[in-house]
Amino acid sequence: MKIDLSRHIGYCFGVRRAMDLAFQSLARETGPVYSHGPLIHNQPAGRLLTDKGLRLWPGSDDSGTATVIIRAHGLPPAALAELARQPVKVVDATCPRVVWVQKLVNKEASLGKTVLIWGSVGHPEVEGLLGYAQGQGLVIGGPADVAGLPDSQETFLVAQTTQDLDLWPEVWAAVLKRWPRAQSKNTICQATVIRQKETRRLCQTAQSLVVVGGRDSGNTQRLAAIGRQAQIPTLAVEGPLEIEPSFLEGVDSVALSAGASTPIWQIRAVKQRLEALARRQGNSPPAFVRRLFRALALSNIYVGLGAGCLGLAMAKLAQVDPPGFFFGLSFFYVQAMHLLNGFLDRESARYNDPDRAVFYSQYRWPLVACGIASLGLSLSAAYLAGWLVLTQLLAQSALGLAYALPWPFRRFGVRRLSDLPLSKTLSTAGGWAALLALPFLLADPPLLPRAESGYRLVGVIGGAVFLNVLSRALIMDLEEALGDRLFGRKTLATFLGRAGAIRLLRVILVFWALYLGWVWLEYGLAPLVLWLALFGPIYNAIFLRLYWRGLGLMGFQLDLILDAQFIFSGLAFWLL
Repeated sequence: MKIDLSRHIGYCFGVRRAMDLAFQSLARETGPVYSHGPLIHNQPAGRLLTDKGLRLWPGSDDSGTATVIIRAHGLPPAALAELARQPVKVVDATCPRVVWVQKLVNKEASLGKTVLIWGSVGHPEVEGLLGYAQGQGLVIGGPADVAGLPDSQETFLVAQTTQDLDLWPEVWAAVLKRWPRAQSKNTICQATVIRQKETRRLCQTAQSLVVVGGRDSGNTQRLAAIGRQAQIPTLAVEGPLEIEPSFLEGVDSVALSAGASTPIWQIRAVKQRLEALARRQGNSPPAFVRRLFRALALSNIYVGLGAGCLGLAMAKLAQVDPPGFFFGLSFFYVQAMHLLNGFLDRESARYNDPDRAVFYSQYRWPLVACGIASLGLSLSAAYLAGWLVLTQLLAQSALGLAYALPWPFRRFGVRRLSDLPLSKTLSTAGGWAALLALPFLLADPPLLPRAESGYRLVGVIGGAVFLNVLSRALIMDLEEALGDRLFGRKTLATFLGRAGAIRLLRVILVFWALYLGWVWLEYGLAPLVLWLALFGPIYNAIFLRLYWRGLGLMGFQLDLILDAQFIFSGLAFWLL
């Protein structure tokens, strides 16, 4: 079964801003933190904020330390004035687009015009707009409501930001028929328009549609209405368990879309539910291959294989012929550390990768045994390489396992290594660089001379690995940013923000390519070696471009495509 994922998913700008402000307030403020009504229309995200300590505003708080967050839909002026009289700190999370519409409504009402608001009666955004209309606002639910409106000298039409764009011409035509000199401004948000257009595109080829989002979310329900208009079976869900196996019977393709207030982890959980149901129904060779690669990715055997192949590439670059156990050293070590740390950090996986969390839960003890066995095999390979390599791996193992474990002492809010700013991104890249470069010097006998030339070459290899894995880690940070914000980690993606992290990644890719060019010139390598070396930054640049345009990969599929670069690089170098 084909799952066609929308290219435009995740929070829109306004919702993301509101959620970020809520997380920041919960992390920084010492007093109670409230939301003036539900922050966004998404129940799972709301429960998550409640678990983190966010409460609904009760109407008063005399503690003097309280913080009140204005919901993304905004508030009417009267509610804002009442809030200003309270001894609280106010954080305005109103969507900037809604703020613009509020100002527009207030301006037109000040000119004496009757402001028509096309929207849902009682919706908090509409109620807020009515407040800015200065008593001159009227709400219409559609074209049929226009005829029953009272007379007016001048009218001005706006829309709730999440309305259906395709219905705007009908509403505007009905208003013009009643008031030929009426004016209007299409205030439907572009994020809403894009999601509606994308959902219509998906419905042209899909046999069914699943829309993920809050039950109270107007924009989510309008996406579901698009599927029903296309006359295909349509299901609007908040979570994966709402999808019954019978919904997919006889279905070869399903479209997956989501509202603007739906978090990535909620979409991912639903997508992985669809994939699981499809696996149960499929016994063909392609289904078996898919299950195999899923197991390889989620057990971290695949990334371990990538580390082993990258180690072979670095050996070829250094013009050395390492013993066979060098491959096992990096393969088993990376697989073990990723797997064991994944278990220590499985709470984060609930939001970043629900499929992995379920996989860990189902195969807990076999995976733990596999991780311990792999760690033992990597240490055995290190022992064969020499006692200095074994010492290196023991030290890296201790640091790796301690990364997610709580410390017995706490200073400056640091409870574990993972709380240190940027530690996750940089430690991953640094750990791989040390693992794949230092054994060339530390082996007994050493594979590179313990002299200036050897030290320099190890530094060059370590730098190449560091830049390669840093780009991978940064892309993974983008995917895992939600869980990192929840658990207080300061990765590069959470520290710089999504746009800043992508800009940095582009800089890293350019620097990485220039660095490899310098290595090629410095060591007089063959032209083919340069092109093989440049495969990494070119691959990541293409991947980033496709990812930014909505590649539609998540979970183990993302791991498979992203880590394939290591395997391709290793095999290409080794066949050179």
